Amino acid sequence: MTPKERLFARIAGKPVDKVPNLTIVMLFAAKYAGVPYGQFCSDYRALVAAQTKTAKDFGIDILSSMSDPYRECFDYGAAIRYQEDDLPICEKPLLLEAGDYKKLKAWDPLQSVRTLDHIRAIELFKQNDGDEYPILGWIEGAWAEFCDLTTVSEGMMMLFDEPDVLAEALAFLAQQEIRCAQAQLSAGADIIGIGDAVASLINVEQYRKMVMPYEKKMIDAIHLAGGKVKLHICGNINHLLPDMVNLGADIVDIDYMVDFDMAMEMGRGKCSICGHINPVGTILQGSVADVEEMTRFCLSHGTATSLISSGCEVPKMTPVENVMAIDRVLRTYSTNE
Repeated sequence: MTPKERLFARIAGKPVDKVPNLTIVMLFAAKYAGVPYGQFCSDYRALVAAQTKTAKDFGIDILSSMSDPYRECFDYGAAIRYQEDDLPICEKPLLLEAGDYKKLKAWDPLQSVRTLDHIRAIELFKQNDGDEYPILGWIEGAWAEFCDLTTVSEGMMMLFDEPDVLAEALAFLAQQEIRCAQAQLSAGADIIGIGDAVASLINVEQYRKMVMPYEKKMIDAIHLAGGKVKLHICGNINHLLPDMVNLGADIVDIDYMVDFDMAMEMGRGKCSICGHINPVGTILQGSVADVEEMTRFCLSHGTATSLISSGCEVPKMTPVENVMAIDRVLRTYSTNE
């Protein structure tokens, strides 16, 4: 099976030759391919080359366009500074209060700078390997994007102090993210990831009121445009998972601190649960045997639709042999065990 056939068959609960590997690599991929991370984030050709080499060498079953959370921020006008070999930095918050969102202008993804670079990456993935590999586009969730445009601490304050205005801001941001998703799908993306990491820091009531409606709106719009959805909220989401699995996303990521067996049961018949291997404690700091053991745990406790991945991004300095170990277990583990 090709990675594309394998992933879509697994999501549908059909037999596969091996469980798909969706391990998240960005800084690791750039380092492995010898690409400075500033170039990885700013030149789509460098990102495509690094991600493609890493996917093929490590048995990763998806080509990802992820790089950093500041693409949309840049195109709104935020001061984003590239670093030579690390993540970009937002030097100054663009929003100082919730109502400042009214100063933001909606923009065309095809007339932007960093979002257009993102779209170009998807086009190149499609041209080179689109028949063989599924292509993952990416957008920020509205709540994550709002906190990118201000700060997490200020966003949390506004959540309590200005909830009505914040809701207006999130509706505006969600619509812009949908435009970005639609442009990526038109460019050749098969799946759109929605990153809403800050949601793990709020309670269930806040999530249902201020975050879920906009995630749902994005998911529905992506499905309407013909794409699948991968919902990613890293961190401890045990309290949010019962709601997340009912949003309609095709894939729901879980980090290492999530109760794996509980997640399998909650996702059954609703979505593919993906992830759980600790990217730092196991993949970076553990031994090859540790990685193999946790991979086997996820396989043996998984369902007919579950997917293997690091809970979040594999760190830059992770030993190559540890990342290789995931693929080796997947290739030797029978899906009938």
